[in-house]
Amino acid sequence: MEPQIVTKPAFTIVGLNYHGQNKNQEIPQLWGTFMERAAVVQGVINPTTCYGACDNFDEAAGTFAYLAAYEVGADTAVPAEMERWDIPANTYAVFSCTLPTIHEAYGHIYNTWLPQSAYQRAPGPEFELYDEAFNANDPSSLLYLYVPVRQA
Repeated sequence: MEPQIVTKPAFTIVGLNYHGQNKNQEIPQLWGTFMERAAVVQGVINPTTCYGACDNFDEAAGTFAYLAAYEVGADTAVPAEMERWDIPANTYAVFSCTLPTIHEAYGHIYNTWLPQSAYQRAPGPEFELYDEAFNANDPSSLLYLYVPVRQA
């Protein structure tokens, strides 16, 4: 599983936030709620592409923040109960996987690929990209994991 290394400019996302450990499958529930409310997000750049961004990892507590979101224009108003994250420009290692293999893919990235690569984890959120070809009802449908990296 070799990634593609890409540079992505800064962008803004707006969506629903979850903070915790995802022990009870809160993230899939969050996506269901986000998709029900997605129409309230204004200024969406591409309504066929969604982001699942992760940040604020607390290894000791096992918690993190996760935002199910759309990319929006920089001046977009944030609807009630939603949040805005400004994702900085970064270089990313991009891996493809499926929903059923997402945990295995992250394990491979952090436990195998990253330690053996010429890269280290860079500051900033990582994110899942669900493009227009993604179908949540098809277990073989691909999504993309973007992990910020820099030369070691």
